[in-house]
Amino acid sequence: MSDSTTTTATPSPVKPVERAAGTLDELSGAPKKSRILGVDATRGLALLGMIAVHVYFQAFTSTDTPPRAWMLAWAVAAGRTATTFILVAGVSLALMTGGRRPVQGRSRAAALASLTVRALLIGSIGLGLGYIDRDVDVILPYYAVLFLLALPLVGLRPRVLACAAGLIAVVVPVLMQAIGGYLHHAAFYSNPTFGSVGHPFDLAVTLLITGVYPALPGMAYLCAGLAIGRLNLASARVAAGLCAGGLALAIGAWVTSWVLLYPMGGLQQLAYTAPGGMDWAKTQQVILRGPDYASSWWDSPWWGYTSWWRLASPAPYSSTPVDLVHTLGAAMALLGAVLLLTRIILVARVLRPVAVAGSMTLTLYSAHVLFVATGLLEDHPSLSYLLQVAAAFVFAVVWRRTRGQGPLEALVAKAAGRARRAVASDGGSGDRPGAGWSRSPRRGPGSVRNTSRLVDRNPFIRRFPFAGHSRARGCSASAPHLSATYRSSP
Repeated sequence: MSDSTTTTATPSPVKPVERAAGTLDELSGAPKKSRILGVDATRGLALLGMIAVHVYFQAFTSTDTPPRAWMLAWAVAAGRTATTFILVAGVSLALMTGGRRPVQGRSRAAALASLTVRALLIGSIGLGLGYIDRDVDVILPYYAVLFLLALPLVGLRPRVLACAAGLIAVVVPVLMQAIGGYLHHAAFYSNPTFGSVGHPFDLAVTLLITGVYPALPGMAYLCAGLAIGRLNLASARVAAGLCAGGLALAIGAWVTSWVLLYPMGGLQQLAYTAPGGMDWAKTQQVILRGPDYASSWWDSPWWGYTSWWRLASPAPYSSTPVDLVHTLGAAMALLGAVLLLTRIILVARVLRPVAVAGSMTLTLYSAHVLFVATGLLEDHPSLSYLLQVAAAFVFAVVWRRTRGQGPLEALVAKAAGRARRAVASDGGSGDRPGAGWSRSPRRGPGSVRNTSRLVDRNPFIRRFPFAGHSRARGCSASAPHLSATYRSSP
């Protein structure tokens, strides 16, 4: 992935929007002028997919013959939604630490202090939700660990981050396959809680290696997101490259898996080493779709596959190279497609409620987990899903207009903002970017100052601020609405 960027219909380089952090991922205490609509909308779509995975998984555990619609929802969302969450987290982490020009010195230290506090608080919320005794795998503790692991990487170049993502996707699954059998006994088979802190080794093994969303292979997604966040997300060429490149990765991973499993005989080799005496049909289901696909064997001992052919499995949540590359490609393609679509005014209007929900995913995700814990509408998953999605949209839009940040986001932001200001006050103030990798834009016909004046005089743009905020950097003089940003304040 190149660290070069392009501009949108402007004769000179224009700095893109660089402050577009989501409420689950934003930098506490930083001034919020505008948000990238496509990033928030992608996070919102990931939230909808996560709700679908949890709702329909409960349906699988309550019936032996789930309808095709349930299986389709699971097949589309399983694995890809969590990947998209982590990828967008990496994008937001890059944007909140300077975008294309990472902050340096005291500003970086302040940002890292804020992110550390934020990660700890999000992890604490996740541990609290872990006490819910339902078939919901809470992602927040893993999410917090990913943030902590990413702190030393915020100053790396996009090329280095992209190479790191590829290396992690290939090497980490091999190491997990080599040592997983020795560590499987130490893993928690339920969501980590505050009580798990008393068993630090088991907790670390679960969060890093053997959990549903293990952080070590998940760093491939976060590194890729960091690299993407250092690019010019206001550029149509960058968005199209993400979409095309992501599709190529996703399709290429599946083709590779098919060649390894069928023409080269990997599937039969795995059938010979299947644990628990599973028959051929169940073995195929586990290898191709994952151990969580059907209720009768959802807890199959996935780590029991000692054959190295397991690394060719495309099953969701398997953390194989094929799974990591495919889901990463799918998440990249989704982000690129949404960034392109939000450049269209009408589409941006349609996606705005999704983006607003995506700006307060910590609150909405926690509320969803609590609702699932009640068991309401468990036998009617489609109705449950539609009601939860509708409630999430209504709450998000109303709360945004009346209060601003989501309730949990505001609590976390307040504590993280204090940490940021405490560190910044020791040696100066401000999020001053560092040397960066590109020069500041010249003030010409396409400059930010002249673009802002043009947008301010345009009544159409003022009427639809979500399509092009007048102060959003990255607009061009000839097409100011193409920045695809919207106001974060109600």
